[in-house]
Amino acid sequence: MNEEKKKIVLPAIMTVNELANSFGVPVTVIIKQLLSNGVLATINDNIDFETAAIVADDLDYEVSQNEEQTTDEVASTGKRVEAGELRPPVVTVMGHVDHGKTSLLDYIRKTKITEKESGGITQHIGAYQAEYKGKKITFLDTPGHEAFSAIRAQGAKVTDVVILVVAADEGIKPQTIEAIELARAANVPIVTAITKIDRPEANILRVEQELATHNIVTEKWGGKDIIIGVSAKTGEGIDELLDLVLLTADLQELKAEKNVSATGFVIETKHDPRVGYTATLLVQNGTLKIGDPFVVGIQAGKVKSMEDYLGRRVKEAGPSMPVRVTGFGVTPNAGEFFEVAMSEKQAHELAAKKSKQATARRISVSSSDLSRLTAQIRAAHASQIAVVLKADVQGSLEAIKNQLAKIRTDKGEIKIIAEGIGNISESDILAAEGERAIVVGFKVSVAPSAASTAKKDKIQILTYDIIYNLTDDLTKILLESIEPEKVETQAGKATVLKIFRDDRHEKIIGMKVVSGRMAVGNIVKFSRAGEEIGEGTVKLIKHLTEEVSEATPGNDFGFLIQTDAKIQPDDTAEFIKVDYRKAKLI
Repeated sequence: MNEEKKKIVLPAIMTVNELANSFGVPVTVIIKQLLSNGVLATINDNIDFETAAIVADDLDYEVSQNEEQTTDEVASTGKRVEAGELRPPVVTVMGHVDHGKTSLLDYIRKTKITEKESGGITQHIGAYQAEYKGKKITFLDTPGHEAFSAIRAQGAKVTDVVILVVAADEGIKPQTIEAIELARAANVPIVTAITKIDRPEANILRVEQELATHNIVTEKWGGKDIIIGVSAKTGEGIDELLDLVLLTADLQELKAEKNVSATGFVIETKHDPRVGYTATLLVQNGTLKIGDPFVVGIQAGKVKSMEDYLGRRVKEAGPSMPVRVTGFGVTPNAGEFFEVAMSEKQAHELAAKKSKQATARRISVSSSDLSRLTAQIRAAHASQIAVVLKADVQGSLEAIKNQLAKIRTDKGEIKIIAEGIGNISESDILAAEGERAIVVGFKVSVAPSAASTAKKDKIQILTYDIIYNLTDDLTKILLESIEPEKVETQAGKATVLKIFRDDRHEKIIGMKVVSGRMAVGNIVKFSRAGEEIGEGTVKLIKHLTEEVSEATPGNDFGFLIQTDAKIQPDDTAEFIKVDYRKAKLI
């Protein structure tokens, strides 16, 4: 009868040395076990629980995790606060470039941002507040939709309503479609504003028809979508637009707690030579105050100063209020979650813990031989990279899918064959096995059984903590796994004068260049009386006694050529330049 496995409880993150002490074995034993599982780690490196569990299984231990959930893991789920007071809605204005987003906000805020910016196009991500009928509304102005995408990749629902801006004189454009997809993926209600209706070339009916092809159907056609024409020049329709935004927000009963420690997201970042690193923070819950210690990403900081969107100094900021904050050691990233800590000490401890978690999550990727993976895919002559995709929450999954859909070449693409929410399981490995796919995880762990099956079946698992690292690696794998296209162009022609050395596989041949320019590395094809007799590769070129880089017309040259062909005087030589054209993104 088999002995019952010894049981042990391990933390989420630990060093290799700590793991060795937990098992009571020399650290070299742990390092050896990690290496056998494809993980390169030294005594002080961090490893996560899932990696430790694989080692434990090899050492005949049964492990369980010391359950801990950080504040950001709870908050970044994007769940609504059920209790608390009503808060202002957060509205993201999205749409194609130069379709009137900023002009619309200018009219609402009664400021003249457009005149201060180049070409009337928004040059930065901004966050502003306006008051309408005694109620505040927070607006996010997002060119390129970067902040919206980054925050949504965290799985958080920071936006309550999206105003989709479409110009009446231009209609739907690529960024319009992207905005629709982003809003739908985030499950955010859309209010469509058809702008520039005051222009002579405005065609509202055409825009409504184009919107209908993307399943945004106006109420007057029997649909349920809100579509309204507006003009930032005359103000027509803007009051009605704001009424509809407030109505859409009221239906959601948006609430937040004021008397708790603040949490929220980074909207934009900047480096100001006078005050250092700054960031626009959007408070989601609680109240942010001067002097509050905080954690954002993997860094700790302290609120030194705060300004509202008009540049006025403020001492505190409540739910849905955007503020420009100083007190960062390095620039935070747009979309990162921030939280206020109880003390500076706790802030630094939290930041250190999150840094360890991020390091541990990166182990599987940093230790993976991506070049070997690329070579395997290339050897299989695959026209696409098959991927099984797992993510922590639906928002992350949709954000990654949206980005991967854009990564295409003229010869291949990334194909998601299976997807899901939650940790990588054995069934994910089995799904990948059929099509020799890569299993890619975002902010998820790998079950020990999945890791074991993947190792046995030689299925590569890549896990990431940052969405951009994920897309960058998959882009690199796609580009480098496609065999470069061989492109041949004629470099020139020459006539054989004399054979100076005639070895079996290598010859020195004197030739007179007739046309073109020949270089080392060219392929040379020999023919006699119009019939090809063999080919070779140019290894060296000499003119008289000097080695030269190329041979030019009208002169005699000596060529060292690697070839098996039987060459004779008066044979014709055609030189071919070979280039290898790598796949490019389209």
